[in-house]
Amino acid sequence: MRAAFSLLEMLVVLSVIALLLALMLPALTKARRAGRNLKCVANLRQVGERFIVFADDWAYTSRGDRNGRSNFYIEDFQESVYLVDEFWQNPSAIRETMDASTQPLMCPEGPIELKRRANRPCSDGAVYPKENVSVGFNRRLHRPEATAAQTLLTSRILNYSNVPLALDVDGLGISPPDGNAYYVAPPQATADGYDNGAYWIPAMRHEGKLNVAFVGGHVAASRMPLDQPGWQWSFYPDS
Repeated sequence: MRAAFSLLEMLVVLSVIALLLALMLPALTKARRAGRNLKCVANLRQVGERFIVFADDWAYTSRGDRNGRSNFYIEDFQESVYLVDEFWQNPSAIRETMDASTQPLMCPEGPIELKRRANRPCSDGAVYPKENVSVGFNRRLHRPEATAAQTLLTSRILNYSNVPLALDVDGLGISPPDGNAYYVAPPQATADGYDNGAYWIPAMRHEGKLNVAFVGGHVAASRMPLDQPGWQWSFYPDS
């Protein structure tokens, strides 16, 4: 009876194991990326569904500074999801690191660290570092024109279910001096200040596709998001 493997036999076994690992690694990597994409879609769907409740005059529980009124800024909703400014829940803390596993405005394929600070609105850097922001909102729902003031939304926005609400963004792609990844807008055939593409920093990080949540609560993905029929990128809230 043989007491042990020979050196040659051990080398053969190790070679077979290494070959199997090499064959399995791409499949495992693909499976992990697919899982993160499913998580991103679930996050965005949650954002869309929460927006429907927030925008509904009969369903919302708090709109922060505008609680009890019939209008709101998209920034109010954004802050309610990030839990910053008037939605801050930890009075003993000044800064917090957000939990990527529970924060729907953090894409699993994006930067894993994002922080928030108390007593500031999003427009004043409540969420930072800005280059780590991985999910942004449709800037045309925030400012219909690049240089315009914030616009008020009402529950009527829910009548336009195919208007993009939130999407994967690339915080490192910030271009204009006042730019950030909180709000993005693609160039369209309108003279609204967004036509130069400076505010368009999508992140095609899911197999070359962009995940987008819509006002109607649904989520869709595309490699050519600006060419999708029915996607109302140029919608203005007052239209």
